[in-house]
Amino acid sequence: MVTGLLLPHKYQLKQQTSFATTDLEQLSPLLDLKRWSELMVWQRISKPQNMYFSSPSYGIGAHALIDHHFGKIELTITKQTELEMQFSVLFDNEHSAKGQLLFIRHNNSIMVVWQMNGAINSPLLGGYAALYVEYYLQQMMISAFNNLQTELKLRAAI
Repeated sequence: MVTGLLLPHKYQLKQQTSFATTDLEQLSPLLDLKRWSELMVWQRISKPQNMYFSSPSYGIGAHALIDHHFGKIELTITKQTELEMQFSVLFDNEHSAKGQLLFIRHNNSIMVVWQMNGAINSPLLGGYAALYVEYYLQQMMISAFNNLQTELKLRAAI
């Protein structure tokens, strides 16, 4: 328990991958909160009890509410340009995070960089919770990238 008090209550994530496309439209599922639930397989992995998505579920102001057995999660897109999307996350009206998706064009590909940083505001178990959240979110990002890569390869094969 004492170790948990000494652990940092903040977390930072960074995941990146390259997609073999120059067409940003093919990466549009990453800009749509409703598609995040499919790309990250929320229904199968984390089994949320209820999910609500604004209409539209993309663009500045779009938001999602997820009732999860760990608590309530709110996602909101706060800024968007052609090559960047920023979003905020609020867990149980107490723990906040900010995230960003960057799209970087290369010769025949687009690199996507997904970053998040946040804090768990719980004095006793916050350090442990931050470690868990960091690991869990990292796996969700990897899942989203892998599923989108597969989707793009299947589309190209048709």
